[in-house]
Amino acid sequence: MKKIVVLMALLAAGLGSLAAFETTKTLNLSTQGVKRLEIEAGAGSLTVTGREGLAAIEVKAEIVARHVRDEDMDGFLKDEVELSLEKRGDAVVLVSRIRDRIRLFSLGDDAVINLTVSVPKDMPLEIDDGSGSIAVEDLAALKIDDGSGSIRVNRIAGEVKIDDGSGGIEIDDVKGNVSVDDGSGEILIRRVGGTVTIDDGSGSIDIKDVDKDVRLVRTGSGGVDVSNVKGQVIRSK
Repeated sequence: MKKIVVLMALLAAGLGSLAAFETTKTLNLSTQGVKRLEIEAGAGSLTVTGREGLAAIEVKAEIVARHVRDEDMDGFLKDEVELSLEKRGDAVVLVSRIRDRIRLFSLGDDAVINLTVSVPKDMPLEIDDGSGSIAVEDLAALKIDDGSGSIRVNRIAGEVKIDDGSGGIEIDDVKGNVSVDDGSGEILIRRVGGTVTIDDGSGSIDIKDVDKDVRLVRTGSGGVDVSNVKGQVIRSK
C-alpha cells in the first residue's frame, strides 16, 4: 500500500512540474478553382469568418498541449499533431486533430487545437467536428456534423444544415432553409428566410421571425416557443 502511495505521489509531482505548452502555426492556400471548404477537426474551438475580397483560405492554429515538456514539444508536434490544408479536386480540405495514442496513464483532454479560419465570403463550408465550440459567420452555405460543444451561426446567404450530438445552438440571419437534428441542448433561431426543420431530443426550442414554414419533426423534452412565422407551424404526430 505504501509503494502505491509513493508511486502516485511521484507521478503527481512529475505532472505538476509540466506546464501547458502553446505554439501557433499558420496555413494559407489560394481559392482559385475552389468551390467549397471542408474542415475535419478534433478537440478544440473553431471560428470561421467569411471576408469580402479575400482570395485565399487563411488558418491560424493554436496548439495547446498540457503535460508536455518544452524539450519534448518538437517530437509531440511531429508524432501526434495532424495539421494540413490541401486542395482535393474542387475542394480545399483542412485537417486538424491530435492522433490517438495508447498511454499507461490517462491525462484527460491534454491537447487541443484551436482554429481561427478566414475564407472568402462566397465560400460554402462543411464541418466534421469532434468537440469544442464552433462559431461561423458570413458564408454562402453551411453544413455541420458535430459531436459536442456549442454552435453559433450568423449571416449565412444560403442553406444551413446541422447534425449535433450535444451543446447549445444559436442561429441568426439565414437567407435559406435551416435544418437541425439535435441530441440535446438549447436551440435558439432568429430571422430565417426559408423553412426551419427541427428534430430534437431534449432541450428548449425558441424560434422567431421565419419567412416560410416551421416543421417540428420531434421536440423531445423541453419548452417550445415559436413566434412570428409567415408560413405554417407543422408538428409531426
